[in-house]
Amino acid sequence: MGNPIQEELSEAKTLIEEGRYNESLRVLERILEKLPDTITVLNVLNLKSEICWRSGKLDVGLEVIKVTNETLSLEEMKTTEVDADLEKIKSIYFSNAGIIHWYLGNLEIAREYHEKSLKINQDLEIQEGISKAYNNLGLVYWSKGNLDIATDYYKKSLANYEDLNDENGISRVLNNLANISASHGKLDQALIYHQRSLSIKERIASKQDIAQSLINMGVIYRLKGSYHKAREYYNRSLAIQENLSIGPEFALAMNNLGEIYSLTGELNTALDFYQRSLLLYESMGNKEGIALTLTNIGDIYIRKGESDIAFEYFNRSLSISEEICNRSLIATSLSELINLALDRKDTNLAEDYMTRFNQVNEESDSNSIDQKIRMCRALILKKSTRMRDRVKAEEILEGIIEEDISDNTVTCSAMIHLCDLLLDELKATGEESTLNKIKGLTQKLVEIAQDQSSPILLVETYLLQSKLAIVAFEFEQARELMARGHSIAVDRGLERLSRIVESEMNHFQYQQKKWKSVLETNPSKQEMIDMTNLNELLERMVQKTVETLGIDSTIKPKYELIHKSILSQDGKTERNNFRVGIAQIGLSNKGDILSEHYEEYGEGLIRLKDESIQHVKLKVKEMVNRAQKEKVNVLIFPEMSIDLMNKELADDIQEFARKYEMVVIPGSFHEQNSKRNLSR
Repeated sequence: MGNPIQEELSEAKTLIEEGRYNESLRVLERILEKLPDTITVLNVLNLKSEICWRSGKLDVGLEVIKVTNETLSLEEMKTTEVDADLEKIKSIYFSNAGIIHWYLGNLEIAREYHEKSLKINQDLEIQEGISKAYNNLGLVYWSKGNLDIATDYYKKSLANYEDLNDENGISRVLNNLANISASHGKLDQALIYHQRSLSIKERIASKQDIAQSLINMGVIYRLKGSYHKAREYYNRSLAIQENLSIGPEFALAMNNLGEIYSLTGELNTALDFYQRSLLLYESMGNKEGIALTLTNIGDIYIRKGESDIAFEYFNRSLSISEEICNRSLIATSLSELINLALDRKDTNLAEDYMTRFNQVNEESDSNSIDQKIRMCRALILKKSTRMRDRVKAEEILEGIIEEDISDNTVTCSAMIHLCDLLLDELKATGEESTLNKIKGLTQKLVEIAQDQSSPILLVETYLLQSKLAIVAFEFEQARELMARGHSIAVDRGLERLSRIVESEMNHFQYQQKKWKSVLETNPSKQEMIDMTNLNELLERMVQKTVETLGIDSTIKPKYELIHKSILSQDGKTERNNFRVGIAQIGLSNKGDILSEHYEEYGEGLIRLKDESIQHVKLKVKEMVNRAQKEKVNVLIFPEMSIDLMNKELADDIQEFARKYEMVVIPGSFHEQNSKRNLSR
């Protein structure tokens, strides 16, 4: 008769491989209830830590590896002789601890753990463990930006897995080699690696692994600018997970679909997908996913021109990122917050964030983080009125541009900001050499956009180049560049951007005679720059809102209430026509909004759960701000969406109503004392 505990451990492992993490945890808890020996406890803890990093519950994972370390430090575990079974358990512990710290961005700690795991496996000549350690070390060096070292480790891992004929391991390394190729801009090679990996996984791997590969394929198509193809792969990933318990792969696919809609300028649809992804990550307690998605939502609000809401989302992301010590995400949030502080002309706040950023950079050896902080330093100097500060900003930006691309978005941003600085210089001096320098930068932007197949950046840069051509009196070239940009926007389905370029083409046609007559007066470069609104376009590119330039919202108000003033004789009505908005806090994720967001606190009485308060606060602010911009006078929220028994929510509603001189009807709620459904 077999060992029941070993059989249960095998069952738990199988459930993990199938992505059924909650069921696996129940089996592991059942084992612990039997008070097994310490070796079995360690095996259970190792499986628990694996579930934590697979499901994204990294803070729980840290607790598990802490308990594992304490268990390994027990007196009974200390021995002078090498126990192969115990050493193997240690190697798995080191491997899982390394993966958790890698996810958290603690790259040096992760490296140390993986090297310990590698040494044990080498001493015991466990080839599978050696292969896994090589692969994990490759991931660490890839995250550090040391791509050559990462590639060497991946190739060692792949050779070992091929010798072992371990197809599962081979598929994982092929996926990572694809990431290296993508980092070098070799997207076709990356696609080949991912296709090889996917073909293996479709034969032998779990549905979760296949779903992840489909997402990876979608990412490459997104980088190639094939947004429809990317969307197809993300949707295939969602479809394959349809009958599985919802995990991080599902949330990631939703998040990436949001990115596609963001790239095509469909910001409201993108926001919807990001918010659905956020709800999933929150339900899983996946703090890394939560922080990432909050940043993406903040980015949408920046592009919508709603910086106050973006500021709150970036701050929430920063708080969570600091809580889980994920330096990469901390750096991203701080970069965005510094940009926002500078836009608000709050240099002191920007410097405060820089102090925190400096500390993160000192603790990290990531090239990407170092590049981001130098970018932020340049932007602070750029805002200065002192010439030497602006010259220093130029030097930093030029340095970033000349480096090997660590983060394509940072490099492109550096080029756009440098163009902005040089444009001021051109207006002041009119020197042809400065104009040529700007033209050279825009040509580099075109090359990056073509290499990375980024149609939005390509169209925006062609539009920028067309305006530079007008400044140089090269009207025919300006027309050709606009036509080229318009053609790409139409071909790629970028409807908003195509309308912007079409508007610019029409404006050019209308103004051309006027500009030609102006030439006879020998205008200065500053006059031509002002006439083409070149500053405005560059500012929009800096703020990432160019795709909404000049485009009215396609959302029309569904209701308009015509108010008959029956109290006009009493002087109490200020206007007869009111615009009414109907707001919605959010949608149910599971089809049962009551159990998701509300709790019973008395017979027949319900209220918002504490964990839903912050979500409702942000949504209320978002809806009110949007209503104010749409010139809404009366804003109505559905029944029970705002619990006015909560003082924070009640105060917010009153403050918004006063601030915007708006009638806000928050819907009825359960009043505790009277036990009635009331409305205010």
